[in-house]
Parts: sequence; structure tokens; C-alpha cells
Amino acid sequence: MKKKLCLMLVAAMLVSSLASCSESKVNEEKETTSTAETVANVTASEETEEETKKYLDDLPEKMDFGGTSMRFIVEEGGNGNLSELSIMAEEDTGEVVDSAVFTRNASVQERLNINIDLVDTIMFSGLPAVVRPSITAGSDDYDIIGTYQYYGISMGPEGLFLNLSNVQNLDFSREYWGTNYINNMSYKGITYWATGDIALRYTGGMYVTYVNQEIWNDHLSDQDIYDIVNEGKWTLDKLYEVSDAIYEDVNGNGKLDAKDSYGFVFDIEDPTEGMAAGSLIKFSELDENGTPYISLNNERTLTFYEKMYNIIANNSGFWHTEDDNKTVMKMFSESRAMITVNKLFQSGIYLREMEQEFRIVPVPKLNEEQEHYNTMLHDGVTLFGIPITNQKLEETSITLECMASESLKTVTPAYYEVALKVKYARDNESGMMIDLIRENVSADFAALYSNNIANVVHFFRTNLSSKKDNIASTLEKSQKLWNKSMSKLLDNIESNANK
Repeated sequence: MKKKLCLMLVAAMLVSSLASCSESKVNEEKETTSTAETVANVTASEETEEETKKYLDDLPEKMDFGGTSMRFIVEEGGNGNLSELSIMAEEDTGEVVDSAVFTRNASVQERLNINIDLVDTIMFSGLPAVVRPSITAGSDDYDIIGTYQYYGISMGPEGLFLNLSNVQNLDFSREYWGTNYINNMSYKGITYWATGDIALRYTGGMYVTYVNQEIWNDHLSDQDIYDIVNEGKWTLDKLYEVSDAIYEDVNGNGKLDAKDSYGFVFDIEDPTEGMAAGSLIKFSELDENGTPYISLNNERTLTFYEKMYNIIANNSGFWHTEDDNKTVMKMFSESRAMITVNKLFQSGIYLREMEQEFRIVPVPKLNEEQEHYNTMLHDGVTLFGIPITNQKLEETSITLECMASESLKTVTPAYYEVALKVKYARDNESGMMIDLIRENVSADFAALYSNNIANVVHFFRTNLSSKKDNIASTLEKSQKLWNKSMSKLLDNIESNANK
């Protein structure tokens, strides 16, 4: 309750100080400094409330590890430096998130007498090729490895990482860990990876819908996007309806291209998975014994695909790219797209200088009968694991627990409550919508381990890219391969669980 009250207080205090995000650079810098100071004050007030307990975790308030260096290596995604910043801010720049990460690290380093050392940052998809040979050779090069989920999660069942369920000092039931996410990565209580408030890509990785309010008003002034959402009517059919026929050949070349203006622009890659989750599509479920199985072949899947295909093939206000988030977000930021779906953290990367007003709302539901809006996290969530070559397990596990705990107190209020909900958004309602989105974030085993299961999570994007109008037979054919891959994966997870 204290956490929730504190985070609400941060948002309330900062709405007025950050009400105008389109002011001059000088004013923005002043606001940033004020924001950092406010976060520090709120954090201090929270600590005052915790009269008998200084830290959220149950570890001793003071430990001495003799100044040992805790060596991290992380894998950075293609947009921004969020994985790197999750671990290290070289200095307190006055920017709200930098300041929070710097403050957290200073607190943890003083508490434990350690040095947090980011020894290397490997760019997009390259980390497994670096750490696999190191661990296989028995080299003690890294204490903690932070990988990009899609590319690195498969290293866990290979016998290269410790089963974190066997590691003392890590309490994944605590609110500073992504408990639901970790549980959905686990099998029979075996987990090789952890994430949560320690990872900015976890906090900001939710899929959302961005709406250009000025274009919306030009075409749909009689409708309010927030009313549509609050009435439970923001669905795939509604997305089609409001975006259809909104098109302008801006460059006058008679061709649909990235220079024109559209009702809905979309990257038919990872956002497609976000749209599927919005429709409550489940790639896998658990049987009565707690064993995951592929559950994609059903009527809901077919209905979702039909609606998505209709948008892509028949909507005259639609345009798409493939594996090109930058183009899509650039088009939106330059007011050449009324609607797009993408990650929440991209608002801070692409939309900070956007002149037009925009709104943030959930990903559409399948239909109005769907009980709630839903979302998933982008597959670039930073996962933290401990290699089997680790020579200082106690120091490592305590460092992770303390960094996660302190992140909830310091970094999450700065990033989620201030940066994402206030600084990068344009109105109070968008902040409320982000809370609504965060209420229902789902994950399932097959989607997380897709790289081991014949890329089951890419099923929709692959078929939509090829404009296949019917997937019923493809689902049937794919099921056998998915089942075989799943069985092999589960065997590998279990066989390496005692390390």
C-alpha cells in the first residue's frame, strides 16, 4: 500500500510541474532538474514512513563485501540504451532516470561495500555468441549476465546458467521482481532468469496504442478516444472503422510510401504479438500437471487473424513496414500517422520533440465482449542470469536482490511515474491509461521461449507478411513441430535444473 501511495503522490506532484511538454529547451532542462529533486524528496519521504525498516528487502541493512567488483555484461536492444542504463549511469546528469539509477547504485554500493561494474555492452542479438564460449571454457569473466529475452533466454536450459530457484537470497515473491513474468518462464519451479523493476525494458516494455490527437480531431471530432476506451469499445473492428480511408498522398507520386499520411501505420513484426496479446491470444497454457502445451489452435486465434488480415488487406488508410520500428515511429512523430501500436518506452525515444498532441491508450481488444484490455511486454525485456562459472555467489545474489529492491524505491518512480506517465506523455488521461494498461500484463511460456519452439510467437507476423488469408491448415501443420520442440525444451530445462 505504501508503494502505491508513494507512486501516486509522485504523479500528482509532477503533473503541474510538467504540464507543458512543448516549452523551450531551457524550460525543459529546468523541469528535469525539478523532477529529479522531487523524486529524491518523495523517496526520502517513503523511507521516513518505513520507520523500522530502511530497505524493502529482508537482507541486513549493512554488509561488507570488501569492495569487490560485481561485473555485469548486458545486451542492448535496437532502440535506446535502456538495458545499459538499467545497470549504470556514470554520473548524475540531472535527467530524471539517470539521476535515479545513479542514486540507486550509490545506495547499493555503500550498503554492501561493492563496486557495480558494467564491463561490456553487446549490441542487439550478439550477447550469446560472446558469453557462451566464455562460460563453456570455464572462464570467470562475468558475475551477472543481462540478456535480451528473445535471443538469450534459450541459454538457460543449455546448462550454462544456475537454476535461480536454488540460489539463496533471491526472493522472487517480492513486488520488486516480475513475479508473474518469472513464473511464466519457469517449469516445475525451475527458473534460469529473473527480471522486474531492475530492468527499464520490463517497466516500459508494454505495448500501447499511440493516437495523434490533431489528426483524430480533423476526421473524428465527434468521437473521443478516451470515451471509446472507457466504454470498452476500443476493439480491432473499431480500429478499422476509425482509420479506414484516412490517407493523403503527401509527396504526390501516386504511390503508397513512408512519405504519405495514413490512418494507421504498423510494423508487422513484434507489435503483431502485442496485438495478439491485446486480444487475449494464448500461445500456451498449463495442463493439470502444470506442464505447458501449445494452445494456439482454436477459434479465438482464427477470429483474431481474420480481423488483423482485414485491417492489413482491406483498410484503405493502412500502411505497414516490416521490422522497421524507426520508420513507423518517425512517421507518427512527424504527424503522418493517426494511429500506431508500439512499445511504451519508445515515447521517450521518438516523441519527446513531437509538436502535435498525442494520446496513449491500450492495444485494442478482440471484441466488446472481451472482459478487459490486455497487453504483453516486448520480447527485448532484459533478463538477468548467473553463469555456472560464478565464483562469488553470495555477493552476486545479494547484489541482485538489493538492486531490485532499491530500483522499486528509486528508479521505478522516476521512470514509470515521472518519465513515462508525465514527462513523455501529453496529458493526465494518458497517465491514467498507462495505469489501466499495466493492470493486465500477460506472459506465457511458449511466447517467452519461442526461439526454442520453432518461433511459435512469430506465427501471426509470418502469415500476415505473406498475406495468407486463411491459417486454419497452417495451424494444423505447425502443431506437430511445436509439440516436438516443446517436449525437447522441457527435457533440457529439467535435466540442467540442479546446477
